Amino acid sequence: MNEIKLDAISRRVEPVDDSILIRDERSTLIRMTIGDLVRSQRTKLESRVTQEELAFRAAISFEHLNHIENYRAKASIEVLDRVALALGFRRLSEFLAHDHKRIL
Repeated sequence: MNEIKLDAISRRVEPVDDSILIRDERSTLIRMTIGDLVRSQRTKLESRVTQEELAFRAAISFEHLNHIENYRAKASIEVLDRVALALGFRRLSEFLAHDHKRIL
């Protein structure tokens, strides 16, 4: 009886697609790179800007900015653009060009 149950269960388990794992790893790498980039640019300014101040300037919540910098949240293009503008960049592309790892 146990063999039948195990056999039935094993038929339901589908193999893991390697492309899904690669996509998840890439997503994590991008999230980490963006968080590092936001933090490094925020602390490079002549008058170091706090997360609270940058969040206010970018019109996002402090919690969301904190989660972006600590790799716990994804950032939309719109949010990244507002953060870039708040950091003094005229274009999002100028901000992303500071990714020295060349991931973005």
